[in-house]
Amino acid sequence: MYLCHMKRIVFVLMMCLAAVGAEAQELMLQNAERELQQLMDRMFNSRSDNERFHANEQFLAVLDNALEYSDSFDYPFDSLGGISILTSPDKQFRIFTWAVFSSEGSYDNFGYIQAKNASTDEYETYRLWDRSEDIFNVQEEKLSDTMWLGAVYYDLIQIKEDGKTYYTLLGWDGKDIYSKRKIIEPVSFRRNSARPVFGASVFYRQKDLKRIVFEYAPTTAFNLKWDNQYYTVKEIRKAKGGLFKKTRPFQVEEQKTEKEWMIVYDELEPMYDGVGNFEQLYVPSGSVVGLRFERGRWRKVENLVPRNAKKKNEQDNGNYDYSNQRRLY
Repeated sequence: MYLCHMKRIVFVLMMCLAAVGAEAQELMLQNAERELQQLMDRMFNSRSDNERFHANEQFLAVLDNALEYSDSFDYPFDSLGGISILTSPDKQFRIFTWAVFSSEGSYDNFGYIQAKNASTDEYETYRLWDRSEDIFNVQEEKLSDTMWLGAVYYDLIQIKEDGKTYYTLLGWDGKDIYSKRKIIEPVSFRRNSARPVFGASVFYRQKDLKRIVFEYAPTTAFNLKWDNQYYTVKEIRKAKGGLFKKTRPFQVEEQKTEKEWMIVYDELEPMYDGVGNFEQLYVPSGSVVGLRFERGRWRKVENLVPRNAKKKNEQDNGNYDYSNQRRLY
């Protein structure tokens, strides 16, 4: 009887301590968010590069410390509207990304990722280090948190197929005054840890391709988004014969319109003939291409049906171009 009573007391004490601990973490995270909000304003709006990048270093230090709290994954950081925060629908990971503008016209990308370790069921935090200049082939290399093709991600696509979950990020890279980039970036996680792996062979009939990078002229508007898109498919059906009994049935090819969620992007072409591989002179051709996910691969769809004009209150669902933002990107 005495032992049973003591167990109840210990259980109640543990619950109280847990509640106090959770409340203390919430308070610490609120304080960190207030500090981050002030630093973010300086990071994006200060006049000099020195002030902006100094504020960014402080921002990184405060965010790094805040994300170490065990309850930080569920903390929303709602007031940090200047940075992109995306969470996978299954709560397996969350990614923070932002860019700081330099007076030379270039953008430096920064980020953190929190992901659940499947073996421990706990979240781990990794800082993302932008090594774009050290990556020889940006479309064919598998990358990591320490070797990252920097971008500000504006959409996170999660697809579950045959018991496996696939994640794909859409991102924008301000790069420099000569060109901009948008990126289709598959992301996965190592089996025995939560360490991220950027890039995967998930593009149909393109085994060496790990991601798709679109580079284009800095003055052009390039669309890359996740959209519920109409497209046409050819369908063969048997038609009955004519009026005479001996007339044989024949086949008729018809076009059928279907609708499906897919990645949609502008096809790029050189602005002038003979410019070769100078991506800074590439602009949308006027054609739109899609990628739909099927049997573990992104497959190209070229016969898209142009959409009607956007209706009132209709949202773009991911076509959020940070390059037009007042906060420098």
